Amino acid sequence: MSDGGTKRKILGMMGKMEVLVREEGAVGIIELSGEIDIYNCGEIRKLIDAYIARSITRIIVDMGNVTYIDSSTIGVLLAELKRLRAKGGNLRLIKLSGAPRNVLEMARLDGLFPQFDDEKKAIASFEEGQ
Repeated sequence: MSDGGTKRKILGMMGKMEVLVREEGAVGIIELSGEIDIYNCGEIRKLIDAYIARSITRIIVDMGNVTYIDSSTIGVLLAELKRLRAKGGNLRLIKLSGAPRNVLEMARLDGLFPQFDDEKKAIASFEEGQ
């Protein structure tokens, strides 16, 4: 996880999720690591709510160090994607791989989330209107 920003650990049933929150200009970045499940995925909603309250509606979720997600995590991501788009914003997933990528692909939801391997490209995509 990058240096800077606000970092916390949140326990879940499958293990712990670590969160680092920071900003790059008008883009909110949430770096996640560990296991995300029904017991801790609500933290993602709270973080995005806090960004929306500050009129930041362009959000990047870095999933590069996430090893597990469940259906509740997908539900939170979908709901937040819808909320952000309704406010003229969007949600990008970056560095999605392994089991989390497989879960989204099996649910056939991977096409709903713009995905990038690089943070800079994801930030630039907001300006390009992708």
